[in-house]
Amino acid sequence: MPRVIISGAGIAGTVLAYWLGKNGFQVVVVERSLSSTQSGQIIDVEGPAQEIVTRMGLMEDIKSKVTHEAGIRFVDDSSQEFALFPVGRTGISNEIEIMRPALAAVLLAAADKVPNVEFRNGCTIQAIQQNASDVIVDIHNKADGAISQEHFDMLVASDGLRSPTRDLVLPISEKKSCLKSLKIFAAFFSIPARPHDRPYATLYQAPGRRAVFTKPWTEHETSAYLTYSKYDQSLHDARESRDVNLQKTRLATIFQGLGWETDRLIKGMIKAENFYFEEISQVKLNKWSRGRCVLLGDTAYCPSPLTGQGTNLAILGAYVLASRLIEHGDNPTKAFEEYERDLRPYVNKVQPIPLGGYLPLLINPDTSWGLWIQRFILSWVSWLQPWKYFPDLKNVPYKLPDL
Repeated sequence: MPRVIISGAGIAGTVLAYWLGKNGFQVVVVERSLSSTQSGQIIDVEGPAQEIVTRMGLMEDIKSKVTHEAGIRFVDDSSQEFALFPVGRTGISNEIEIMRPALAAVLLAAADKVPNVEFRNGCTIQAIQQNASDVIVDIHNKADGAISQEHFDMLVASDGLRSPTRDLVLPISEKKSCLKSLKIFAAFFSIPARPHDRPYATLYQAPGRRAVFTKPWTEHETSAYLTYSKYDQSLHDARESRDVNLQKTRLATIFQGLGWETDRLIKGMIKAENFYFEEISQVKLNKWSRGRCVLLGDTAYCPSPLTGQGTNLAILGAYVLASRLIEHGDNPTKAFEEYERDLRPYVNKVQPIPLGGYLPLLINPDTSWGLWIQRFILSWVSWLQPWKYFPDLKNVPYKLPDL
């Protein structure tokens, strides 16, 4: 059976490894991190992704690790609640919400039990050479600095939004142009929990398109978020620098003293070891494969956290790619073409940001007057509860093949 190397042991990579391994493929997964990371935001599993993890026999395990969030409440500067939206049909909170590291751990454990799936932590792909029959891959091992060269039938890059493996696959002209910044900055991290952090998520917004957000996680930890919905060159430079202390310092300057519990979050952010900061972006490519190499998940079509579809799309994409490779394992070009043919229409449905991309600006007002209007509208919508009369239209259907 074909031998496949997957770069990235995240959501997409582990789901793909599981299904390929279960169907006889020899799979090697290389992961940059030496161990599973604890950074990551709360995500939801819905639509076709729910059916896929159910087919993997993992739904009960996933449900046992959900955050049990009851909904979201909106508060003002003095911590007064003015709107409350329950979990479910409102589309703001969902029934299966789980921390990304927890979901990744469940998926990784399932894939690791498949005998012909091998995980190599602390390893990265340094170079790729393609020919008519295979892919020659240089693998760097961080532990001893050694570089080994191995032959595979195909390579899958699924190592995230800013994938270094994608840069080895794509022509130079597409390496940078495929990343589309949405000019929004976000940080997430965990802070010590307080009793009032549960069971609802809490959102506080301030003028200048600034938002501070907490979501319940465990009895001891709360997941915290800071978002800044306008372009800032200093934040862009801080992200590019990869200097975590610089990123935290710049965010503290922007958010310090806003109101509500912002200062508590800032103090927690400074101490947080699982801090993650990103300039929110999407990935848009004309083609997801090149020769015997293919891109998957955020590496190929990151929709951004604004859509709430990144995890679901990663799981679905891995399943669809697995189905095509299982059917056309001896012809990767055909498998990759059918993977893109089948999945791209779905990506095109879930990737767009509503209102022509202006939704983040609309829901994050820049002025005090705009914020007052928003709070007035939200308070009335919360009181009227119109979602009770609407059908559930959030999930985009997708007919799954059997594996």
